[in-house]
Order: sequence, then C-alpha cells, then structure tokens
Amino acid sequence: MSAGEMAALVSAAAAVVGLLLAVFGVPLLGGSSPGRPVVDGAAAAPAASETPQASPSLPLPNGWRRVAAPDLRAAFALPDDWTQDVDSAIQSSWSSPAEEHAMSLKRDSSYGPTPKAAVAGQLEWYRDTPRSAMADLKAVTRPTRQNGKEALLLEIDYHYADRSEARRRVEVFVAGKAGQVYRLLFDTVATRGRLAEHKELLAAARAQLLIDMSVRGWEEAGGRLAEQKELLAAARAQLLIDTSVRGREEAGGSAMSTVGP
Repeated sequence: MSAGEMAALVSAAAAVVGLLLAVFGVPLLGGSSPGRPVVDGAAAAPAASETPQASPSLPLPNGWRRVAAPDLRAAFALPDDWTQDVDSAIQSSWSSPAEEHAMSLKRDSSYGPTPKAAVAGQLEWYRDTPRSAMADLKAVTRPTRQNGKEALLLEIDYHYADRSEARRRVEVFVAGKAGQVYRLLFDTVATRGRLAEHKELLAAARAQLLIDMSVRGWEEAGGRLAEQKELLAAARAQLLIDTSVRGREEAGGSAMSTVGP
C-alpha cells in the first residue's frame, strides 16, 4: 500500500469520526442524558440495563426514518410511508397511509411544567366531549422513565362521540427544559392486530426520541455523514483490491522464477 493510499484512508476515517462527534456528540444533547426508555404495559418490561439508549446512532427499525423538529428542539423516528398532518411551533403530528395509526410529538407548557400537571390538564380537556369529541374515557396513569428522566405514561380507552369503534391512546409525558413538557402520543383502533402494532410502534419511537437538543441542520449533517461513510467504504474496498493485486503479482513473479528464462 502506497503512502498516498494510506493517507487517503486515514483522512476518510478521520472525517467520519469528526462528523460523528460534531453531529451526534454531547453538545447536541444540550447536556442532558438521552436516557433509557422503558415501556410499561401488561408484558414484562426489560431491565434498565437491557433497554436501548435513545441516540441518533441507534439503529432504526427496518422501513423507518428519522425526523428533525427544530421548533420542538427534538428529533424522532417513524415509518417511511407516514405523512405529516400538523407542523406547528409546538406540535408535529403524523399518520399511517390508511390512517389506522396516528402519532404526535408536542412540546408546550399549557398545563404546567411537570408531567403530573400536564397529564391532569390533558385529561380534563379529553373529558370535555364537546371539545375533544371523545367519550366513555377509561384512563390509567403509570410512572415510567423517558430520556433518563421520571415520566408518566397515560393509557386511554375511548371512542369518538359519533362512532362506536373502540380506540386506544397511549401518551408519554416527560419534562423538558425551560418549563416545557414533551408529550409523545400514539393512537389506534383497538383491535388485537392494531394493538400489537401500536405497542411496537410506541416502543420503537420511545427508543429513538431525543429532546432538548438543537436539530437545525441535523438532517443536512446526517446526509454529509452518509456521504463520508460511502467514501470510507469505497476507500476500504479499493485498498483490499490493491492488496489482492499485489499478492497476485508477487505470486506470479515467484512462479516465473521457478520456470526460468
């Protein structure tokens, strides 16, 4: 391997490491711990040491993508084919192609700076049927952890006032900085198949959620990182090819010396 080839490989590797630190390093997390999200429910939750740490470098589920929400100071993940329904200064809402599932991430201080106050205020609004269009609510609140912090998980069984179809809504409330509270919501029709999908969607989204971070330019930087990875992969492949060729040349030279002129 020539000095030029070695320099190119080292340069590509250094660029990848540098971009990883710049894009996904501690400064982007705003000094907060990403945490280890735990999903509550009927099934046993994994031990804290086994729970994935929320991180942009955590592998995405197949068919998912990451989304930056600069106004919310957050980033999250969802399936590739979901479409956005609401994009405001405090909320980002999405739905699946046939609208059998819906998700929303909200950041505000409407009901106070704590998850407990936010849950109480949200439940009061839900129970006002003329405003929420929700009826026959059955709500359960459980303590949980999200992004390394104490949080509350709210489970609601209900139906819309003008329909009899049962639905399930699960929300996670976690305190952010500056008196803001984050609310991650997933809602679906309460059939056995949809509820199973709903549980998986929520668990994956919780593992990927990042809060209280500056994400302006995040997607652009992620694109540059992908380009650097491709360059590094190409450099490594070329290096292997060159090494293999040299081996063949040396072997060929040895064979010729045994045959003679």
